[in-house]
Amino acid sequence: MSDVTELEALATTVTAAAVRPQPPRPSAGARFRSSLDKKFYILAAMPALVVVTAIVAVPLVIGIYLSFTNYNPINPTFKWAGLVNYDAIIHNNQAVVAIQNTVIFAGAGIVIEVIIGLFFALMLARPMRGIGFFRTLFVLPLMVAGVASAVTWRVLLNTSNGWVNYFLSVIGLPQPNWLANAHTAMPSILIADAWSGVPIVAIICLAGLLALPKEPVEAARIDGASELRVLRHVTLPGLRPVLAFAVLFQLVNLFRQFAEFSIITGGGPGLATNVLNYYVWQTSFIFGELGLGAALAVVLVVVMAVPLVIVFKLSKRRD
Repeated sequence: MSDVTELEALATTVTAAAVRPQPPRPSAGARFRSSLDKKFYILAAMPALVVVTAIVAVPLVIGIYLSFTNYNPINPTFKWAGLVNYDAIIHNNQAVVAIQNTVIFAGAGIVIEVIIGLFFALMLARPMRGIGFFRTLFVLPLMVAGVASAVTWRVLLNTSNGWVNYFLSVIGLPQPNWLANAHTAMPSILIADAWSGVPIVAIICLAGLLALPKEPVEAARIDGASELRVLRHVTLPGLRPVLAFAVLFQLVNLFRQFAEFSIITGGGPGLATNVLNYYVWQTSFIFGELGLGAALAVVLVVVMAVPLVIVFKLSKRRD
């Protein structure tokens, strides 16, 4: 009896599916318009794709190709050199020091700027009288050109007549030889870079904080959570995508920094502040070794890509 009931139920289901009205197939004109829309979007994106390819992909391919040659425009030679340039980088103490300085500068810079920038963002997100003025104040360093900022910091950190040492002497503290001492030259560059880097991180984090929903924070406070616990368990998890973007954005800025090293210290004293970006320029345009300079640029891209990929992967993780 149960078998008959099951067969009747199955027949009823099949009959209902058969008589169920099927959606009408789109007409030939509708299908043509849909196809035309897809082709239009592809064609509309083509100019941008061509520009990006011309600006990014072509120079990258040419640079990688040059890194396997001994091209030198001063003494015109252009021969395939294979891995000679990369072997020279491995056995070149100046290149190894430049890689180490680049990693130290980018690592220390991103930690300093993210921590301080996040702190100021949390302060600027608080509702208080006159907060708009202080938010505007943080934008001012971004309006100063990098070269002008570097020149200013070189004057401020001057040993004999710089304002920094003048104020240190007024309060009775020692006045370091900021730019001529191997131990203080890199911290001097980090201070100069933080002046413009901290506001960038602060503004990005402030935008994220203002966009966060208020209900989870208010609920946590009602439940008796302290401000520190609210920050750790509610605010920071919600801010994670914004923080990841700020870290990625500022890491790229740190790795491509050039003006500060060129103007403030000139890569010195000795090799204390000689980073990859400055060394690429020095090798390519001062010494004329474009093949070796291209190989150094490829190494810079690889060194820069490793932390960027790590940060990107960590930002995609879910608790």
